Amino acid sequence: MHGERHQAFVCTHLSANSVALGFNCSEVSDSPYPDAWCENCELIRSAHDGWTDEAQSLVKIQLICSSCYEQTRVRNTRPAVTLDDLGTLRWKCGSCDEWHTGPCLDFGYGEPYYWNDENETSHLNEDFCSVEDRDFFVRGLIKLPILGTDQTFNWGVWGSLSRENFQRLAEMDDDERRVDLPDMFSWLSTQIADYPDTLSLKMYAHIQKPGMRPLFHLEESDHPLAIEQRNGISPEKIREIMLSRLPNG
Repeated sequence: MHGERHQAFVCTHLSANSVALGFNCSEVSDSPYPDAWCENCELIRSAHDGWTDEAQSLVKIQLICSSCYEQTRVRNTRPAVTLDDLGTLRWKCGSCDEWHTGPCLDFGYGEPYYWNDENETSHLNEDFCSVEDRDFFVRGLIKLPILGTDQTFNWGVWGSLSRENFQRLAEMDDDERRVDLPDMFSWLSTQIADYPDTLSLKMYAHIQKPGMRPLFHLEESDHPLAIEQRNGISPEKIREIMLSRLPNG
């Protein structure tokens, strides 16, 4: 599914779609994907003072690719604050103006940072934006995997497109074949206040089927947002975002 990748070895408990089983890995390996095992297998290792022959005989190991390794690491890491700990948070939604309880996992922006409605040649709807027939933007999602879960925290943001890609995507808005379009280069065009400057981060728009917004994949970098898309966002960080952005009580 992920194409050519590095190999990695994990206990069979981690090789499935497991969640919150714990993620332990070798501290002496030079590999970026050291052998990993769950908390139950860690009990076996500890009871035998290491990975002795007897301990290894009690654990089943499976080969997976490095992309699956990163996904299982995010799902099974046990953060100090869990998503369940956010279950009592009470907050008011800015869209429906109703009070809700529990984690809020979606935040969005209605227009790109560069939107200017004073020019007659600028246009904006829920999915597309053009500014002075010169700059073009599409609305999409940056999905951040949440540590210890199989869920994502979603930023609804805008990304720039070339004129050619913008026109092609707009023309195929209702065309099922749009999923075959290659990924489109984009500059992040939303200033997300919860991070250092996010404008003009490099990313790619992965086009979804009609009715679904593109998924933005940030280019790998040391920016906190790119790191969270790669390594996961903690429920504690989600709580901080909620408390800073939403009326709560």
